[in-house]
Amino acid sequence: MADFLVIQDLIDRVGSRKVIGYFDDNNNGTLSDESTAIDVVLSAAEAELYARLMRAYPGDPSTPGGAMQLLIANDPALKIHVVGVALQYAAERRPEFTDAEGVGPYKAQWDRAMTYFDLLSKGQQRSRGEAAAGAGANSGGMLQPKPPAATAGQFTFARSRNSPTGHGGF
Repeated sequence: MADFLVIQDLIDRVGSRKVIGYFDDNNNGTLSDESTAIDVVLSAAEAELYARLMRAYPGDPSTPGGAMQLLIANDPALKIHVVGVALQYAAERRPEFTDAEGVGPYKAQWDRAMTYFDLLSKGQQRSRGEAAAGAGANSGGMLQPKPPAATAGQFTFARSRNSPTGHGGF
């Protein structure tokens, strides 16, 4: 079951007719019988978010009041991106909504969402939700916690392409 995304979020974004079209597998014009398919799509979209932000905002993402949930609750842009991912997955369920390569109509939104998630996880993008959730572990471009002191001072020469056992090239 999805943690925060609900079918109404998709309907608010593109309208009920499109969402019903993506999930109406028995062609009765309703969403009532498609709850499993809906939950799979919504959960998969949330999983994309969690997978990309887990290192920056550690802990159980479904914990109420946890860093990830606070970030999502206080960043409307983040939720819009997750909705875009869910719409792409929903459209890809039905072959009539995909192109010859099997790509759905929301590929641009999916690409934007993945870029946003990756930049946020690396600390290269700031989120409005960080006021409540706290800064991510990678904010400022620095991974925290720092590596142990025993490995911090080691330096290893890289092998040269021309001499695999060799001189390291600078």
